Amino acid sequence: MLLEPPRSRAWAADTVVTEGRTVTHRRNIDGDSGQVYIYIGGSFPEGTHLGTFEYLFDLVGPEGNTSGYITPLLFMRQTVGSFVIFTVAGIGQGFEADYRSPGAPATILFDLVEGIKAPPNGDYTFGYINAIVNASGPLVSSPGTVDYDNTEDGGDGIGGAGTTNAWAVTAEGPPFPTVGLGTTFGIYDSGADFTFFSVSRSYSAQASGIVVAP
Repeated sequence: MLLEPPRSRAWAADTVVTEGRTVTHRRNIDGDSGQVYIYIGGSFPEGTHLGTFEYLFDLVGPEGNTSGYITPLLFMRQTVGSFVIFTVAGIGQGFEADYRSPGAPATILFDLVEGIKAPPNGDYTFGYINAIVNASGPLVSSPGTVDYDNTEDGGDGIGGAGTTNAWAVTAEGPPFPTVGLGTTFGIYDSGADFTFFSVSRSYSAQASGIVVAP
């Protein structure tokens, strides 16, 4: 199985850009703790200064949790042989995530505190881990905190033509995911440090930033 890289797109300077999926109510919340989720349906343009991460947590999950953790992450996407590999390139500040009333999204800062501060080219996307982490990995983790559907939504992603609504989620483990800089993720047999359980879900999460003039 090969993940096809989405097309890169050119953007004008001083433009607000958003990638991910619409933040709307969905059917499920993950029960496994400390998993990693990556938006694989698009990428940020070169020089995007990330600002916010928006998500929806309006269900009680199978573990009964009404709170948890989210740390936003920046990933570099590269093709290695016949596989697409996602490498942790930036680690954001982590936050506690609390259950909210149905249909009420939450917004947190996408403040990169480790790694690169802005994508140097168009091969970077975002994701998150249900944990509070440092440069070495998770310090404390939780079950899921973002609504999702088991099947990928059709049509274009928020980023427009050339994007999709596909997300990838890690397998439960062992080994359990860590997100130190340089950690890699991919499908089975890709040679990545951690493998995906699914690459065809849609999660109610999106990240926004600004492409500034040189």
